[in-house]
Amino acid sequence: MSAERVSSAPGTISATVLGRIAPGEDLFAAVREICTRHGIRSGHIATMIGSLRSADVVCVTPDPDNPGRAVYLEPLRMEGCIELITVAGIIGEDDRGELSVHLHGVLAGSDMKPVAGHLADRGENRVLATAEVVINGFSGAEFVRSFDEETGFVLFKVRPTGP
Repeated sequence: MSAERVSSAPGTISATVLGRIAPGEDLFAAVREICTRHGIRSGHIATMIGSLRSADVVCVTPDPDNPGRAVYLEPLRMEGCIELITVAGIIGEDDRGELSVHLHGVLAGSDMKPVAGHLADRGENRVLATAEVVINGFSGAEFVRSFDEETGFVLFKVRPTGP
């Protein structure tokens, strides 16, 4: 496999930040605020748990117009009392230098049936009671998100930073 097909670079965890997100706040905006406040431009969500009052979840599916490719389904809108069982995520910059957050999660409504997928950054993943998050920032390597011609998605690639 070529370096273009599998990007990688050695990095270290340079910071660990603990955060609590209050009721009514959007998860994506809050994670960006925490990262900005603590100088994190690349990292990952080590863990996040809590509850939401609303969530937009999407999942990948085959593209009916282009066999061999995939598209995202329209977001599943969840509202009410939602348990945020777990969230994993990547933090980096997009090709314009803006902070970009990519979150996947497992959630459950009051019926206790799990729903899993990609949380859509539409400003509507609102905290119900609390969300607690642990974020690790990286040095030596970074994630950069840009449009990927092969897949048609906006994806992260890895590149080394500094000397």
